[in-house]
Amino acid sequence: MGMSDNNLSIEVIGMVWYREADYDKLIAMFVDGRRLHKTFLQWQDAAEQGRKRMVRQGKPVIKCYIDPVTFPAWCANTGHELDAKGRNAFASLEAGRVAREMQANSGSRA
Repeated sequence: MGMSDNNLSIEVIGMVWYREADYDKLIAMFVDGRRLHKTFLQWQDAAEQGRKRMVRQGKPVIKCYIDPVTFPAWCANTGHELDAKGRNAFASLEAGRVAREMQANSGSRA
């Protein structure tokens, strides 16, 4: 059997998420911004459908908000571009951080 404590980690999906007030600014900033939905509401509709599909499959989803001030700095510090790869890398790391917090908090309630 030999299960380690690492197997008990919470598996979550990090989804890139936007605030309506930031959407146009971010789209203009992203190298691949033209590939995204033209309006926040179009993006939100598609994103919610995707999120609900993952939740139905039993995958916990963490919304990872991209901030127009901190995201470019994060990209510069981590060597990522302001593109889909950079956004997904950020969401993955953020989801991992949130999952570790959730795990730490659930463990402290003994």
